[in-house]
Amino acid sequence: MEVRGFFILENKFFDDFPDPYLKRNENENRPHYYCFKSEDDLYWMIPTSARYEKYQNIINKRNKTGKSTEFIYISKLDNGITNAFLIGDMFPVTEEYIKREYTFNGSHLKITSAKLGDQIEKQAKVILGLLKLGYKFSPTQPDVLKIEKLLLDKKSKIKGENSFEQIC
Repeated sequence: MEVRGFFILENKFFDDFPDPYLKRNENENRPHYYCFKSEDDLYWMIPTSARYEKYQNIINKRNKTGKSTEFIYISKLDNGITNAFLIGDMFPVTEEYIKREYTFNGSHLKITSAKLGDQIEKQAKVILGLLKLGYKFSPTQPDVLKIEKLLLDKKSKIKGENSFEQIC
């Protein structure tokens, strides 16, 4: 997997983890930004939106009331299009659920600026830490910790089966 790239996920992920608040795939054609690979080998995907004005308005309203806005990050991508990174809606996946790279003009779209990638990853880790403390950013927050636990349980079971096979 290429770090800091955009990817299309298999619809199977959304079937296997039917959380109503996950940002769905839209016919396997919605890009998700790969943010980072956690220490437990899960890939955390951040949904993106080209409708950044909508999210800029949310940021502006929250700033006026002194509320946190770290769960949304807006930036111009390498393709010149400004996107909102919906960090508060990130979720874990395993490689089996990644269908393909998201391409723009025939090339894999990715973040090439180390500074931008580091900033998004830093914010994502802060948000993930807050999620693990029980913080909710919205009433429509997906239960990503439940998904994380199910994926880790599945990985552990597979690893255990493989270890048993190697012994025999």
